[in-house]
Amino acid sequence: MHQLYTFLVAIHIFAAIIGVGPALVFNRILKTAGNMHELKSAHKIIGKLNPLSSIGFGLLVITGLLMGLMNPSLFKTVWYVAALGLFIILGIYSAFTIEPKMKSMLNISEAHVGENIPQEYIQLLNKKAPHDWVQNALLITIFILMVFKPW
Repeated sequence: MHQLYTFLVAIHIFAAIIGVGPALVFNRILKTAGNMHELKSAHKIIGKLNPLSSIGFGLLVITGLLMGLMNPSLFKTVWYVAALGLFIILGIYSAFTIEPKMKSMLNISEAHVGENIPQEYIQLLNKKAPHDWVQNALLITIFILMVFKPW
């Protein structure tokens, strides 16, 4: 049983890397684009990383809950319950604030002709930036809770 738990911890850590890592840099990738060619490339990169990130987040939930089932005392710790709660909040927040803006930004970039990034896109990117800060703060808070287990 101990070996299975250790294996789940290893998968959980790996899932955190592939789930959280890309999510933390998506906005930075988009902001580095200086023209439409670079912007379209940035969206392609994000499009390829996003499914990997989603798999990582899925594995995080599954392995986290399995570890909780194997060690029910985790459900009595504040850090574990807080991390689960923040993870749910993160998922809802991202789905309703960031993903719709990303879809609009992708549509604008695909429809635009020319090398200059349209002002409409830049405005949407700037409106999305505070939401990315909130998302990243939630991700880092969850990460801190999982690593340091403060309570």
